[in-house]
Amino acid sequence: MKYSRVMCLVRGDDSDKEAIDTAVSLLSNNNRSLQLVYVIVVDRRFPLDAPNPSQYRKGESVLRDAEFATGLRGGVRGSILQSRSIGPVLVREALDYSAEVIVASVKILSTLNARAIDSDAEYLMANAPCAVVLVRESVRGFETASMQLEQNILLRANDDD
Repeated sequence: MKYSRVMCLVRGDDSDKEAIDTAVSLLSNNNRSLQLVYVIVVDRRFPLDAPNPSQYRKGESVLRDAEFATGLRGGVRGSILQSRSIGPVLVREALDYSAEVIVASVKILSTLNARAIDSDAEYLMANAPCAVVLVRESVRGFETASMQLEQNILLRANDDD
């Protein structure tokens, strides 16, 4: 499916390339618009509108790199937002921008026997006014439960020798 108004969260980390590539691939060929969004998360100890020049400069740099990475000429704009958390501000921005889809990278949180997505991704899935595409970067060294079971069986077999 192709969209004319795509919004993409950029974080300034390794996940940006995959998110940007996905966002560009979702754009239609005609009347397309891509909005790249960088969010400065403000700690609750500080006022929400507190100036943070170093974070703002980082955001400008991230957006500049992201705009270049799209490979598009025109139809790309960047926004730097400040918020307490990423999810709610993306939902508000999607409403203001009339986004048809939001593309965001997701962080996988792992505990002993469970995996979950981060709270911002959960918030987007529950509250976004449009389609949401979550992108997860490939995880090196990730092993499925069946792979771990096979390794444990091999280890036990070697211990018996």
